[in-house]
Amino acid sequence: MQKRIGIIDLGSNTTRMIVMGYTPHHSFRLLDEVRESVRLAEGIGPDGRLTPSAMDRAVATMRLFHALSHSEQVQMIVPVATSAVREATNQAEFVARVAAEASVSMRVLTAREEAYYGYLGVVNSIDLRDGFTIDIGGGSTQVSMVRGRGFLRWYSQPIGALRAAERFVRSDPISNKDFRALESGVADYFASLDWLNVEQGPMLVGIGGTIRTLAEIDQKLHGYPLDRVHGYVLLRERLEALINQLRSMDQRQREDVPGLRRDRADLILPGAVILAHLMRRGGFEALTVGGQGLREGIFYEHFLVGEQPPLFADMRGFSVQNLARIYNYEALHAAKVRDLALSMFDQLRSLHHYGEWERMLLGYAATLHDIGLAVNYYDHHKHGAYLVLNSALQGFTHREIALIALLVQFHRKGDVDAGPLRAILHPDDEQRVLRLAALLRIAEYLERRKCQVVQDIMVEVGDPVRMVARTIGDAAVEIWDANRASRLFRKAYGRDVAIC
Repeated sequence: MQKRIGIIDLGSNTTRMIVMGYTPHHSFRLLDEVRESVRLAEGIGPDGRLTPSAMDRAVATMRLFHALSHSEQVQMIVPVATSAVREATNQAEFVARVAAEASVSMRVLTAREEAYYGYLGVVNSIDLRDGFTIDIGGGSTQVSMVRGRGFLRWYSQPIGALRAAERFVRSDPISNKDFRALESGVADYFASLDWLNVEQGPMLVGIGGTIRTLAEIDQKLHGYPLDRVHGYVLLRERLEALINQLRSMDQRQREDVPGLRRDRADLILPGAVILAHLMRRGGFEALTVGGQGLREGIFYEHFLVGEQPPLFADMRGFSVQNLARIYNYEALHAAKVRDLALSMFDQLRSLHHYGEWERMLLGYAATLHDIGLAVNYYDHHKHGAYLVLNSALQGFTHREIALIALLVQFHRKGDVDAGPLRAILHPDDEQRVLRLAALLRIAEYLERRKCQVVQDIMVEVGDPVRMVARTIGDAAVEIWDANRASRLFRKAYGRDVAIC
């Protein structure tokens, strides 16, 4: 039976909960997600105490989240608190209130634990092997170094978007004086961070609501065709340009910026300044945005129970299998289509000249080619492409996701047309999709009745190309249908093909 877990992250600015359904080491899916702007760190004075009004908001939110978890039949709730509670002088009083009034027993994370769980969320969802992560919250910022996918070191400072706004911003729009104070103050907090350097790790990944929001704004400004921030690459020059735009706006104008939530309008500029400073300090020209962080890191500790550290050995392969399982794919059929497509790929290398990267994409697309059947048989190739584009595939770039989606879309009929996705593809990618989809389409029709009657295919490269099916029964239907579907092959390779 599938388990259900609710993970609550009580942050300094925003409180979030995710509900995950999962079978350990097999499959999982996000069932629900909810957020509330609590601003727990708002108004903390020199005495370091959480204010009564902020505590009231947090307790009320915890009560709501607990009720929601109960209604969704969550078997385990894992509530954690970060910077605001960790540093509060009245921490014990607040934690006791949450337990008494909301029936939630909070775990207060150390700064190292906060950085570690953020790292787990990143390394299990993005192909980060050597590099760094930045997590900008409302009350603190964590920087971690990753080596060989391992958690090597961490750095934390009690400065985030909310605290920076309260300490340095006194004007709206921000005055030049306040902006200089903001930049200078941020620089002072990170003055001792001497190991964030692109030469020590080429990849930088950013997580947290501030960074995701900056990515959403950038996507809206430039008409990005994918509606997903996970894996999006944010350029530093675009971030700097966005900061200049936000500087000139008052809060009401910022509230109208596409991609920016109204409850972040007063915090987005300070958060952006923190990010820009860290990117400049480390010499990074680009940042990969992560959609998974602390909450997902905690979840992976439960999903990968027994693994130390809890990391996927094959993140991409697992992610594809997970998506296929979520939509109840037919494993034997998908495996045979994959085997046939890859066999043709290997035997046709002298024509397409592709390598292991393309082979990998073709194999993953073959596994996922029929997931659209979960929506409807009719147009299931289109439904499948939509599911690929809008599901949380882990470890893939946006370009790779677009290529897999296009292969799924054209696995059974139609002429290849990348459409709006062309904007994130390379110039030769449409030809790449055409050639790979031609093989996937033939493989699909050689498995027409989903009975594995065609065991293998032998390819003789000539003009025409001759393909001989090795069968274990009457494959007349499959061979007939595969020949009917071979027009795309002729278009892709400029040669006729005969399948027998």
